[in-house]
Amino acid sequence: MSRQSLWRRRAGQVLAYHGPVLTAVGLALLVPLIAAAVEAGGLPPAIELRGFLIPAVVAAASGQLLLRTFRGSSQLSPTDALLVTTGVWLSTSLLGAVPYVLILNTPPINALHESISGFTTAGTTMLTGLDQMPRSIIVWRALTQWLGGLGILLIILLVGRSRGNPAFSLLSAEGVKVSSGRLSFNFRQAAVLFLLIYLILTGAQVLLTTLLGMPLFDSVMHAMTTISTGGFSPHDESIAFYRNRPDQFPLFAIMEGVIIIFMMAGGINFYVLFRLGRGDLRALWDGLEMRLLWLVFGSATLITAASGWLILGGTPLDWLHRSGFEIASLISTTGYELTATGDFPRLSLELFLLLMILGGCAGSTAGGIKLIRLGLLGKFLSYEIRQLRLPPHAVHVPTLNGTPISADAFRQAVFIVLLWLVYVGTGGWLISLMAPDLGIAQAYSTVFTAIGVFGPSFISVSEVIALPEAAKIIFMIGMLAGRLEILPLLVFFNPIAWRS
Repeated sequence: MSRQSLWRRRAGQVLAYHGPVLTAVGLALLVPLIAAAVEAGGLPPAIELRGFLIPAVVAAASGQLLLRTFRGSSQLSPTDALLVTTGVWLSTSLLGAVPYVLILNTPPINALHESISGFTTAGTTMLTGLDQMPRSIIVWRALTQWLGGLGILLIILLVGRSRGNPAFSLLSAEGVKVSSGRLSFNFRQAAVLFLLIYLILTGAQVLLTTLLGMPLFDSVMHAMTTISTGGFSPHDESIAFYRNRPDQFPLFAIMEGVIIIFMMAGGINFYVLFRLGRGDLRALWDGLEMRLLWLVFGSATLITAASGWLILGGTPLDWLHRSGFEIASLISTTGYELTATGDFPRLSLELFLLLMILGGCAGSTAGGIKLIRLGLLGKFLSYEIRQLRLPPHAVHVPTLNGTPISADAFRQAVFIVLLWLVYVGTGGWLISLMAPDLGIAQAYSTVFTAIGVFGPSFISVSEVIALPEAAKIIFMIGMLAGRLEILPLLVFFNPIAWRS
C-alpha cells in the first residue's frame, strides 16, 4: 500500500469513528438547555439557546454525515486506535468550547482550556464567578467531566457500529493502560457493567449528599464531577462553600466525609468496585496496587495533618479531616478543596507535587502515572538488586500479584515516567520564564497539576487566567497528555505515523 493511500485510509478511520461520538456529543449539548428552561432570572433565553444549539446541530449533523460517508474497519491496528482516540478527544474539546465563547464571551483560548479541562477531567478552570453563572454553563461543565470520566470512547461501543476488537483497541488506546485486574466478560458486557457501576455511584452520592442538606442541584453537579474525578464545583469556594456556612449546612463535616469516600471510589480500579459490589471485601486489600493506595493515603494524610497542626496551629482532629480530604482529592486527581492547596505548609506542598503526578489506580477515572507503575518500578529495582546477589546462572523471574512481569511492562513504565519528567521539566521552566513573578514551586505546580489532571495548583484561579496564552497551551498539552498518557498524543502529531 502506498504512503498516500495509507494516509487516506487512516484519515478515513479517524473520521469514521468520529461519527457516533459527535452524534452523542451533539445530544449532550442539548442537556444544559433543560437547566436554562428551568432557571429563573438567567440570561436571555436566546443567548443560551444559541450557545448550545449551534454546536449541538454542528456536532450531530457532522456525526451523521460521517456515519453515512465513512465505514470503520473491523480490524484496527494499534496505530489506527491511537490516531482515532486522540482525534476524538481533540474534536469533542473544540466543540465543547463553543458554549463558553457564545454565552460568556470567554476568550477562545480560555474556552478551549476549560473544555479540555472538562473532558480530560483535569479540573483546572478559567472561569470565576461560578455562583452567579447561568446554570446551563454549570451543567455543561459537569457534564463534560462526567462524559470524560466515563470515557468518550465508550460511546463508540454503546451507540456506534463498532464491535469486538476495534472497540477494545479504541478504549485501550485512551491511554497506555496497565492492567491490575480484569473482568471475566466480553468487552460489550464489561462496558455495560462499567457504565452501571458509574451510574450507581453517581446516584448514590446524589442521594447521600442531598439527605445531608446539600441542595439537589449541587448534589447532582458534585456527584457527576466526583466519580469522574474531575472536580468542577458550582461554587468558587469548591467544597469549602458548605463549611463556610455552618448555619445553612450543619452536617458539612459528614458531607465532606461522604465526598472523600466517593473520590476514593473514583480513583479505585473498577474491577475492585465490581468485586466489592458482589460482597468481596478482600478486594480492598488484594494486590500490590490496592496496598500501595492505602499506604500512600494513610502516610500522606498523617504527614500533612502533623505539619499543618505543628506549623499553623488548630486541632489535630480538624487537620486530620482536612488532610484526609486533600490527600483523597490528590490521589484520585479530583481537585476539590477544603483548604486552598497552596495554603498548606511547605513540607506538605512538596508532598503534593509528588502525589499530583502519582495519581490513582489503573482502570479508574483518576489521572496520574498510576500506582501500579510505581509498583512495577519498585519490582524492577528489587529485581536488579537481587540479580547482583544471585549466581550468574540463577533464574529469577519478577512477579506482580503472582503473575510474571514481562520486559515490555517494565519498558512501558519507564518510558511513561521519562516522558512525564520531560514535560514537567520543560513545561515548568517555560512557565517560570513567562511568569517571573511566580516562585519556582508555584510555576512548576501548574504543569504538575496539568499533566496529573488534578486541577488546583499553588496559585489562584485569577493568577492562572492572567498567564500568557502560550502558558495555557502548555497546560492544554499537559492535560491531554495526562489523560491519554502521552503516547497517543505523540503518535497523532507525528506525520510518519499517518504514512507508515
